Amino acid sequence: MRIKAPTEPGLIRIFRFFVIAETIAFSLVPFGEWLFSGEVTQFYRDPFYFIFLQALFLSIYLSIPWLQRKLRSIYLLIALFIAVLIPPIIVNIDLTTRMLSGDGIEMYRLWALLPLLMIALVPAAWQYDFQKVFIVNTGLGIFDGLYMVFLFGGFNPDLLMPLFAIFIRVVTLNLVALMITELMATQREQRRDLMHANLRLSQQALVQDQLAVSRERNRLARELHDTLAHTLSGLTVQLEAIHTIMDTEQQEVNDMLEKALFTARNGLEETRRAMKALRAEPLEGLGLQLALQNLVANIQARANLEIHLNLSDHVFTFSQDEEQMVYRITQEALENIVHHARAKNVWIEIIQQSGTNVLNIRDDGRGFDMSKLKEKHDRLGLKGMQERAEMLNANLEINSQPGQGTLIQLRLRN
Repeated sequence: MRIKAPTEPGLIRIFRFFVIAETIAFSLVPFGEWLFSGEVTQFYRDPFYFIFLQALFLSIYLSIPWLQRKLRSIYLLIALFIAVLIPPIIVNIDLTTRMLSGDGIEMYRLWALLPLLMIALVPAAWQYDFQKVFIVNTGLGIFDGLYMVFLFGGFNPDLLMPLFAIFIRVVTLNLVALMITELMATQREQRRDLMHANLRLSQQALVQDQLAVSRERNRLARELHDTLAHTLSGLTVQLEAIHTIMDTEQQEVNDMLEKALFTARNGLEETRRAMKALRAEPLEGLGLQLALQNLVANIQARANLEIHLNLSDHVFTFSQDEEQMVYRITQEALENIVHHARAKNVWIEIIQQSGTNVLNIRDDGRGFDMSKLKEKHDRLGLKGMQERAEMLNANLEINSQPGQGTLIQLRLRN
């Protein structure tokens, strides 16, 4: 069994409810005996009394959180081991005792194993896969059947009903186990899908927040440029003009003008520095075309790489989010080429095909084996490029062969 697998949420609580209900049900037996006969005699001499003790022990065991924290994954396994093995052992001891004393088999005791084992079956099928639960159920059934044959000294007509009861028990338990494991497999798959969906939503929300912050920063930068920077620039020009025509004999006034000029120039420099810091995104103020041209120039300046950039006017039909995506994917692709491809030439173009904007980035580098693409995701940053494309419902395709370069193609519908 998957000993190291984490316990399914709510499983221990349901298991505890079952064994507590079993304990209460067994405790009603001596109460009923006392109610109708005025004394309790048979219950404590019956081997089934030990199943009551087992249920009571499990009720206490499953109610101690400290044990669960201490034993971790084997905590549930121990409880299932006790719940699965004790009832068949008690029933077989009871059958042996009755056969040796000549009392024969009481079929209701044999049928009683079905609900008793069902208590352990539900959490077992909940936690583990069907194959393991099937092996345990069938194995117990085969053992009980062989033991019955041994008690009777071979096959005879009196064995038909006991063996039939064992067969029905095995089939019923396995059918219930199959249903539970299928339901749990579906639930686990839905849980994984929900987790992935939440992760994608979180990533998309993070990108949107980053874009909102970037736009606000750039708006502030534009406001500073159009108001404060222009005002300080005009004030500096006016002060310089006054300083030029001012009579040199008025030294005190000239000193004050020089201080005012220094203050205005310093304020203008600080304003420009603040504007530069606020403009966090290279696209703002440049647009996609100029930003890509600057990116290509920067890459060529530090790498022995010839980059051929071909852009047409329709690139300006991209939305702001799409421009960010195109720029970042191009930036990541070029960094990958510089560090890993050993290429001499790169061709970048944005074209339009059947109403779809297409970004092609091709290099003549060493390429790589596409069958090992998953192993390269983290190293080459391809996974991040794919996630950026998925956030805007774009399609990103990567084609490469060893020694034949790589083609990255991004498709965005208008």
